[in-house]
Amino acid sequence: MKTNGSMNASLNLSESLTFRETHMDRESESTGARNFRISLKQWKMFHAVVDCDGFTGAASHLHISQSAISYTLAKLQEQLGVPLLRLEGRKAQITEEGKILLERSRELVRNAMELEALAENLRHGWAPEIRLVVDPSFPSQLLMLALRKLSPFPLNIRLSVEEATMEQAEKALHGRTADLAIGTQVPRGFIGNELIEIEYIAAAHPEHPLFALNREITVDDLEKQLQIVISGSNDYVTADFNYRLPRYTRLWNVSGFDTAIGALRHCLGYAWLPKYRVQRWLDQNQIRILPLNKKSTYKTSLYLIFGRSLNPNSGAKRFADVLCNLAENGSPNQNLDFS
Repeated sequence: MKTNGSMNASLNLSESLTFRETHMDRESESTGARNFRISLKQWKMFHAVVDCDGFTGAASHLHISQSAISYTLAKLQEQLGVPLLRLEGRKAQITEEGKILLERSRELVRNAMELEALAENLRHGWAPEIRLVVDPSFPSQLLMLALRKLSPFPLNIRLSVEEATMEQAEKALHGRTADLAIGTQVPRGFIGNELIEIEYIAAAHPEHPLFALNREITVDDLEKQLQIVISGSNDYVTADFNYRLPRYTRLWNVSGFDTAIGALRHCLGYAWLPKYRVQRWLDQNQIRILPLNKKSTYKTSLYLIFGRSLNPNSGAKRFADVLCNLAENGSPNQNLDFS
């Protein structure tokens, strides 16, 4: 970092500055409180000198004079009682003490900026957190699209998204630990809107023994095969053609979609899965839809459910409005790319 000759008079870091210990004034000593003499503006000037490789660059970056920066840095060091910079010829080098305080002060400025942004969000009606519980079959990409479309996007608001079964979602709603839930039904006493339909398919690896039958597959055929089931899914698969296919005794319960699709691709069983989630493996013929004699697909609706404590002016409510808007314009079954 370079300085010019005119700065030596106002910022002679090696000769004219005297450093002293910071102290508590008498009033502070009596109350146990400390007076803060150093402003965020001073720390920001120190950061600019370091980041812009000298006072000239810092002055240009902050649109103030070099003499103002020189005076402010001299005062900052005097108040701290430790040297942040030292002159080596015509260069100002950061000291070891300066390096330590640099990172801590960056965190201080960053936290202050986030605090102000949070206050601004609260002024505009944003709550400090949006809490969602979501059915595992719901397209995560649709959630991301909704978040991107929030304007202005609340960068300083915490977002909590948790996958949950319908039973878990209902418990979260009753316990007021969720602002919004997405599930297969609207619990009694709550308000919800139908969001999207998810199409499920029965699928297996092309070399699965079921395909070797070369005919329509019956319930008796399925009973002899291993079914891959994602934990928390419904006990029954209910189709729109009034046909109920129960689970069978030969089950593998897995924790999530990735494990289920891995089992299918290794020809370990068959499974009912959201079609949009497996479309690419269908296209690549890594899995195939089973030719069931009672149809190989069914659809289920997912609903957006509003928590009882949801504020109409909150960020969660605005997020819900955006999500509903997106859902109205398409679904995974209408060739939207949610993969």
